[in-house]
Order: sequence, then structure tokens, then C-alpha cells
Amino acid sequence: MTVIVPLDAEIDEAEDMVSLRKDRTGVDNTVFVSAKGYARHAPRIKIAIDSADSLNAAAKTASIAIDDYGIAGAHMPPHLIEQAKRFIERNRAALLDYWENKVDTPELIERLRSIDNP
Repeated sequence: MTVIVPLDAEIDEAEDMVSLRKDRTGVDNTVFVSAKGYARHAPRIKIAIDSADSLNAAAKTASIAIDDYGIAGAHMPPHLIEQAKRFIERNRAALLDYWENKVDTPELIERLRSIDNP
């Protein structure tokens, strides 16, 4: 039997992540926002794919980079990609401040703007 143990950085990333549902973001699927921690990747958000309303960041997800919208992970339908891009555009400064540990989770949530509200 093979046991796969996640790297400490993967554990730390999951610990420094906030889960946001559609009522807060306007994005149909749950959005996960993380702080940099020990990550070796560029700033990004993760989108729950299976199931769409999952609060488990270890479930099937796709990632979208904050800087260039590069996508990795599970397939995202075009409408979801567009929603994620709009969410990033509206909230880039807050997302990057959270990534850099300049704000805490309550301040991030206070600053976020839904794509549904002008």
C-alpha cells in the first residue's frame, strides 16, 4: 500500500485559505483565496469544480492566476472562466493584499466586491 503525504507547503496553503460562496462573490462556484505562505506559485484563486458549492479546497478545483488569468487544474466552462476573471478584476488589490499577508481574512471579506453588484 502506498501512502501519499502532502508537502508541508500544501498543508500550510490549505490552512491560509478562505472559502467564499456565490452570495459574497457572484461567481457560481465556491472561490478559494489563499495567502502566499510557502507557495511556489504566483498569486491565484481556486474555483471549486466538483462539487460547485464545496468548501473543501482539497476537492476537485481549478486555479486561475491573478496576473495573467492562466488556468490550471480541472476543466472550467467558459462562463465560469469569465466570472472568475471579472471577480479578479474587481478585487485584484484586495486579493493581492491578502496574498502578501497585508490584510487578515475579515478585512479581505470586507473589501471584496461581488461581480453582481456595481
